[in-house]
Amino acid sequence: MNLTIVSFSGNYPLDVGGPQSVAYYLAKTLQEKGVNVSLWLRFPSMKKETEWSLTPEAKLLKEMGVNVKAIFANYSPLSFLRYPFYIAKVSKQADCESCELVHFNSPPVDAALSLPKKFASQGIPMTIAIHGGLFYESKNFLGRLLFKRQAKLFKAAVVFNSFSKEIALRNGFSEESVKVIPNAVDVKAIESLEAEALSGEPSVFFSGRLETIKGVQNLIQAVQIAREELKGLRVYVAGSGSLENLVKNAAEKLKPNLVYLGKLPTTTQVIKRIKGSSFYVLPSLKENFSISLLEAMASGVPIICSDAQGNTEVLNENEAWIFKRGSPTSLAETLILANCNEKQSKSKAKNAFIKVKTQFDWSVVSQKYYEFFEGLIQ
Repeated sequence: MNLTIVSFSGNYPLDVGGPQSVAYYLAKTLQEKGVNVSLWLRFPSMKKETEWSLTPEAKLLKEMGVNVKAIFANYSPLSFLRYPFYIAKVSKQADCESCELVHFNSPPVDAALSLPKKFASQGIPMTIAIHGGLFYESKNFLGRLLFKRQAKLFKAAVVFNSFSKEIALRNGFSEESVKVIPNAVDVKAIESLEAEALSGEPSVFFSGRLETIKGVQNLIQAVQIAREELKGLRVYVAGSGSLENLVKNAAEKLKPNLVYLGKLPTTTQVIKRIKGSSFYVLPSLKENFSISLLEAMASGVPIICSDAQGNTEVLNENEAWIFKRGSPTSLAETLILANCNEKQSKSKAKNAFIKVKTQFDWSVVSQKYYEFFEGLIQ
């Protein structure tokens, strides 16, 4: 099977996020199964591409024989007027004569805009992954419109749960053309990492985009409430986004109970801190299928997460402490309860680890992709 994966949303492990890690591990695990994989990655500059090429992950893909094609397109606001140039350039570079199947790891509403129509005209079947950000978080209304018009060009959509399945059905895909395959992590790789201990009694860690939809503002308010009872509390926040100044100011005001770490350089650094914390917290107001949640499960750390649909489709009350989304009080009370019930917290963490190892490890999930893609080609 000759498979091309188009992933223009970032590059693992330098960029933290679900789509990035999925593209990397999908290429790696399918190549291991004998698939001839080409991975098309977008870089904002040659400097960024060089930085990525020096990572162990990039070197491993090269050693395995994955054909990585670098596409250069800078999505900064200052380069907005260059978008037509990027689209034309990518279309010209898109040589896919040997492709049997093209899988878009994110909606092609950027520099990849012209590719679905081009590949469809060549008779190349295409699939697309519905990660979700474009549809419930992004302000890119034009992108959503363009994607809906492109949906008919794809043979199938890969969704991760019922949340993203609903998105696919609303955007032109039929029930028959939707395949549910969950997100995954490399459990063994996470187990092999040494924890970087975070001080605090308890220490709580959050990593993600600092945006309203991620519930960061509620986490800050919860710290204000919980620190009255948990005097040794340390909540560590890592990431960047539009609420960065809010987090910085709150960290100064709530010192030492709230600590802002900035954006960590790699996913590995994030996971080491997850492993070194007492609890991992995910306060999202909306969530599709969080990779960070799976990383925390594989780290064996007790999890405190909101009852957002994407979270509760992965974890239940026997596997995590679950609080009412959007409620700082509920989050604070749940944190205090979790800290007071060490035995129960350990039991939940153990159950979560068993689930991620048996259901959400790449050794399991990559086989689902392989069978799905193979079926489409045949």
